[in-house]
Amino acid sequence: MKSYYFYAAILTALLLSTAGCDKAVPQKAEPEVVPSDIRLTCSWPSSSNVDSVITEYTTEVVQVGDLFMLKSTGIGKVHTGYLGPCNLPAAAKKNGLAVKVSGYLVTFPDIAEKDLAADPFELTLVEYIR
Repeated sequence: MKSYYFYAAILTALLLSTAGCDKAVPQKAEPEVVPSDIRLTCSWPSSSNVDSVITEYTTEVVQVGDLFMLKSTGIGKVHTGYLGPCNLPAAAKKNGLAVKVSGYLVTFPDIAEKDLAADPFELTLVEYIR
């Protein structure tokens, strides 16, 4: 009879110790930065806006280390010579791939003071050229 009380006490202690444990439900975190322009969907710095809309621009994907950028010759507002798309699809991440893109050239306060490898760009359309 002693063992019955012993096991009952152990079982009760285990049940009571786990009753207070709630697993944290992961919450969808809001992005730390929210662009001002509602057309933008990537996490850009606060007060980001669309500077220019680029449509059907034929270019080439360039890989520099882990970064994938788009060559941008002939676009006057692009200061680095490259577009840095925030939402480049995985299928487009191939050095030398020819693509036709449309999207938004993005600007934000103090952009001139940033050391950017490519001008901020958000794709709205990408076509693969064969």
